[in-house]
Amino acid sequence: MKPPRRSRTSRAMLVFFGVIIALAAFAFGFKFYEFFVDLSAQEGFRFAGAHLLTYLLVAGGFFLLLAYCFLTGHFADIERPKHDLLDSERDRDHAEFG
Repeated sequence: MKPPRRSRTSRAMLVFFGVIIALAAFAFGFKFYEFFVDLSAQEGFRFAGAHLLTYLLVAGGFFLLLAYCFLTGHFADIERPKHDLLDSERDRDHAEFG
């Protein structure tokens, strides 16, 4: 079975958003580079080094948790926990109210 063909408008929108995302990524990377150049050129590390290290460690920890969840399949069936919760709630209601 062939996948449905995309219209010319939807392809144009995909290209448009792809270009916008690429430009935003470049701009963010450039600002990140400028920030670290300014930070290392002056006494910035004495001022904000500990705070930046803490931020990077926390962000790195969250990234590792996200990567672990993806690699172990936690996002394979995202709706299952909702249905499990609703089923257990229904079972508790039947046990309590008969």
